[in-house]
Amino acid sequence: MKIERRKFLSTLQSIVCATSRHEILEQSNCFIFTEDSIMAFNGEVYARIAFKSSWKFAINANDLIKLLSKIPDKEIKLELKDNQLIVIGKKKRAGLTIENEILLPVEEIPFPEKKMTKIRDNTLENLAIASKICIGGNEDYRISHVYLTPTKIQATDRFRVLCIDFSAGYGPILIPASAILSLPDTKFDKIKIENGWFFVANKDIFVGICCSLDPYYEENIISDAFKMEDSSKIQLPKEMESAIERALIMAEDDASKLANISLTKKSIIIKTQKDSGWYEEKQPARYKGADMKIVVGLSLFKDLLSKTHKALINKNKMKMKKDNIEFVIPLEN
Repeated sequence: MKIERRKFLSTLQSIVCATSRHEILEQSNCFIFTEDSIMAFNGEVYARIAFKSSWKFAINANDLIKLLSKIPDKEIKLELKDNQLIVIGKKKRAGLTIENEILLPVEEIPFPEKKMTKIRDNTLENLAIASKICIGGNEDYRISHVYLTPTKIQATDRFRVLCIDFSAGYGPILIPASAILSLPDTKFDKIKIENGWFFVANKDIFVGICCSLDPYYEENIISDAFKMEDSSKIQLPKEMESAIERALIMAEDDASKLANISLTKKSIIIKTQKDSGWYEEKQPARYKGADMKIVVGLSLFKDLLSKTHKALINKNKMKMKKDNIEFVIPLEN
């Protein structure tokens, strides 16, 4: 089979969100080729994209993507031989071992029984914004999942709280934040929430996310977080956005990476760190208000600053509100 390399690579990258680096389930680190599609399933996310072939096999996803990324040829040839997928370019060849028996437990996925419906604009955008506040781990599912209800989207890490008034018409359901943020950068136009799964699709790609139907925080706990007694208005400096853009260099691999931000009447100081390095910036700023220190995810804070620089502040917390979005950050002592 002759194929355009970049197009084939893009096809695989669009469903890599459903693979795992390590074999959590049998073949969860693999792409599964069938006669009409390529699919993947890591136990939490399932993805399938249309792809015509006469093949049926499993192959290590990471190895195949790395190989295709390194080959410079515009067109390549693919062959199956001796339980290997042979990738042939100009004056170059490589072989990757395949598994002819499909062991991935896709039968566990309750595919939609009813017709998918048109997705409302901004559904995935709002879910992605909310996901940036969540943190991973199994300590508490409520801080690793975004809460989608028919009228709003909520998320928290127990300290910072976000609420988006949004009439999606679906839920209530808890969607893993990491799965939302891993979705391919493509436009989905269909949606269905059924049997504890969140499904989105377009004419080429179908993605399903295994969700939770467990209870979320009581509504009064969330609503109380947004109350601002004895507060005053402040205007956050415009210089914050450019400083955050630079600080994201040391947080770009983790949308929820927290940074320390100090704000005084004369300056902004931003500090962020990841395993491979750190970043610190101090610059002059025009700001009228009490000195404050906050700990916040930079990517989320950047999203909010693109909507508004106005905020309310009291001795305990800062609140930003614009249109249908409310966000509360505790102040550090």
